[in-house]
Formats: sequence, structure tokens, C-alpha cells
Amino acid sequence: MDQESAAASGASLISLTEHEQRYYSGLHALCQADAPGKLSSCKVAELFKASQLPPESLHKQVTEICGAKHLGYFGTAQFYIALKLLAAAQSGLPVRLESVAGS
Repeated sequence: MDQESAAASGASLISLTEHEQRYYSGLHALCQADAPGKLSSCKVAELFKASQLPPESLHKQVTEICGAKHLGYFGTAQFYIALKLLAAAQSGLPVRLESVAGS
């Protein structure tokens, strides 16, 4: 399975509450780039910084796990997985797909 398929599979593994769906959709709209289906890497980076988590481990781990690094951009599925991973890290959970799968 390639990284894009894995990220898509990962997106189906995570579930969002109604509150998360509304909140993540709003953040998604704020990070829109000019190209449809892609998010602005600068705006996503600003959002990551706002999480106040250690940037080195955060950026590398989250970007790799959600599949954005392999794709070269954040699509909607990668973005939502990244947000769930950020929330997990803020809660003290390890930054792994297993931390957000089924949650």
C-alpha cells in the first residue's frame, strides 16, 4: 500500500465528533490554498506552531504519519489526520496513527 492509500485508509480509521468536524472544517477553510484540494503549507505551518508543541518532532512526525510528506501537500484527509495527531500530542498521547484510530 502506498503512502497516499495509507493516508486515505487512515482517514477512514479516524472518526470525528460533530464538534471536531465543525472545528476542523473551519480550520480547513482558513488554510485553503489557491489550488483546489490543497492547503497552504505556510498556513498549516502557522497552525502547527499555534499548537505550542515542540516543532521539530511535531512537524516531522505529524507530516510523515498523515501522509502529507509523501504527497508533498496537505489534502483534506491528511489535514484532518494531522489535527487529530496534534490533539493527541497535546493530550500527552504518542504521535502515532494508533493514538487516533477509532477515536
